[in-house]
Amino acid sequence: MKIGKVLITAGSTLVFGLLLFVGFQWWAPSLSAESLTKEEVNQTAKDKYPGTIIKTTTNEGEEYQIEMQLETGVYRITMDAKSGEVRSIKKETIHAAEKTTKKTLLKQLTQKEIKARISSQGELEQIDFVQEKDNAYYKAVVNKNNEKITLILDPYTGTIIDSTMVADSIITENEAIAIAEKHVKGTGDDTEFYQPSGQTPYYLVEVELEDDRDAVVQVDGYTKEVKTITWEDDEENDNDGPE
Repeated sequence: MKIGKVLITAGSTLVFGLLLFVGFQWWAPSLSAESLTKEEVNQTAKDKYPGTIIKTTTNEGEEYQIEMQLETGVYRITMDAKSGEVRSIKKETIHAAEKTTKKTLLKQLTQKEIKARISSQGELEQIDFVQEKDNAYYKAVVNKNNEKITLILDPYTGTIIDSTMVADSIITENEAIAIAEKHVKGTGDDTEFYQPSGQTPYYLVEVELEDDRDAVVQVDGYTKEVKTITWEDDEENDNDGPE
């Protein structure tokens, strides 16, 4: 009887040991996997989605919640705390007041930084910071290939929100004549319009003065500026050689 009890006890111990060994093997990988740090999670998020992290929180070490400013808006990214795997990503719907609060967490770019970001868009002519009731943005005007473009930019990311060609209309022939007549105080006689490739269009207006002199006035087609004045008497004198 004693031998039987010993065998039963030994058998029970063996079975318990096997169960313990199998359980340890099963749970060992889970126990050995450590949670990622906040810095590691943030870096993983930046590698996947280039943008600016607003806030990062953790849910009892199981997952991280990351609020991130991307080009198309603010997103909430849920990531596994151990593997760094993205479980979900959802764009947040932000009310005006919340939007203002969130953007204060980001650093507003300076005009110098904005200029650097849009240097490839053309020659900068004007830049202003516009503050409206529930919105703020940079408004810049650039000149590219003699065409003016208005850019609206996010003041925190530098993202171009809107790009619009400035509809500068070319002045009429009558306007060019009036400008030339007023400038040299004469009467317009003949007009020609030129639009060279890659250059600003202009008018050449021939104006006759009271003293019978004639002047050819070049008027910028966009700005209405008088660019040059050529006196026909001067041209004739230049062409006359010694007698």
